[in-house]
Amino acid sequence: MTPKLPSSKIYRSFSPKFEAFKIGFDSIDVNPQSGIYGGFWMKKKDYHLEIKRFVTQNNKNQYLLISNNEAAVIDVSEAHKKVGKILDIRDLDLKYLLITHGHKLHVQALPWFIENYGGVFCLHEFEYELLPESESSLVPDRELKDGSKLPLGDVVLEVLLTAGHTKGSVCYYIRGVNALFSGSTLLQKGYGKIWGPNSMSLMHFSLKRLGSTIPAETDIYTGSGELTKMENEGWIHCLRSA
Repeated sequence: MTPKLPSSKIYRSFSPKFEAFKIGFDSIDVNPQSGIYGGFWMKKKDYHLEIKRFVTQNNKNQYLLISNNEAAVIDVSEAHKKVGKILDIRDLDLKYLLITHGHKLHVQALPWFIENYGGVFCLHEFEYELLPESESSLVPDRELKDGSKLPLGDVVLEVLLTAGHTKGSVCYYIRGVNALFSGSTLLQKGYGKIWGPNSMSLMHFSLKRLGSTIPAETDIYTGSGELTKMENEGWIHCLRSA
């Protein structure tokens, strides 16, 4: 059920460490009937970052990141026109087209973004084989590897290879604000779909990696379902070593 929040009020949310606020959904021109809603503004003394979250009717999360006048999208599909409206109103430069993995839902809106706003389509090298399966003729502009850095305004997104859901699934980690965009790797109290023993082994390794490297105070922006914090996902530390 879509929460109803007055547009005139600002609600404190998440960690006060970087002054996070939740903004009334209609303040970013979101139609509750569409099943897409959300928006977060985060600010710290030395940088500016906005994270806008859009939730579809089937509970998939899609994100628009804004820092200074630069923007990036992560896994945006159904929300593409709403994101486009924000880009237009604020005259933002769409710098990156990011996906956490190459399934059809995640790439279907990219041609529209490229035609209307440009942007660098980034994809991990292990995901290239999925593009034909997605019936896509897209060619990535930048090949990502584990550890790749993507500067965006005042912040830097770090690429973490987290294979499991697909061979080239990635998470995007922003150290400055303790934010992790986890796609279908880490969800609240669980993880994304796997496709057999090998997929499970890779997912197991990736979850262990996140559990050992991502700080407890990190906000987890999942690919579906509710958002969470790393400190609430202690079950990861109970996984046995592969």
